[in-house]
Parts: sequence; structure tokens; C-alpha cells
Amino acid sequence: KQWYQRRVRGGRPVRAVRWSQYSSTIFYVMDSANKFYMWDLSVRDSTPLVIETYDQKGLLCFTELLPSAGATSPVVVMGFKDGSLEAHHVKEEAMNNKVNNVSILESYLSLVL
Repeated sequence: KQWYQRRVRGGRPVRAVRWSQYSSTIFYVMDSANKFYMWDLSVRDSTPLVIETYDQKGLLCFTELLPSAGATSPVVVMGFKDGSLEAHHVKEEAMNNKVNNVSILESYLSLVL
């Protein structure tokens, strides 16, 4: 199923949503306009932290890989229509609140549920 985010100007149908495996308050969204969004509910819930547009390449899919040994934040890997891949490290600042994220998410959910 697809849904429209009407409050966002030019909102498009959402094609994929994935919660972070690393942080309980972070999730990723891909829409039909080849835009990628990263939200962090511990920072704000009104707008995403990251919005990237991939009009020319045609974003097909994405996944989050957990940090490897010595790394402190996950990597988001994106696949495109031409068969190419891109890997993006999530900034460490976005992961700094990881320890408190469960309580933050529980607090947030108690307000909306």
C-alpha cells in the first residue's frame, strides 16, 4: 500500500520504510520521487534530519548495515536503476543518544498511542 504525506509540500507516495537496527528512534524512508529521508524521533518528529534526492540515478532500494569492528555508526547502502551502489556513513552525532533512545521512544509512543 502507498500513502501520501499531505502536510509536506509536494508529498509523494512512500515506497519503503525501515527502522534502524542500531537506534530505536531512527528510521529511513524512500518515496516515489527518488528521495531518501532519515528521521530521528529523539531529535525532532516534525521534519527529517536528512533529505537526499536521487532524480538522475533512480533510487531503487536501500538497507542499513550495522557498524563493523572499530566503527561507531551504521552505513546505509543504496541501490540504483543503473546497477550502481552507494554507501553512506551515518554521522556519529546522529548516534550519540543511542543509550537513551529506548526511553525516548517509549516516551514518544506514550504520547501518540
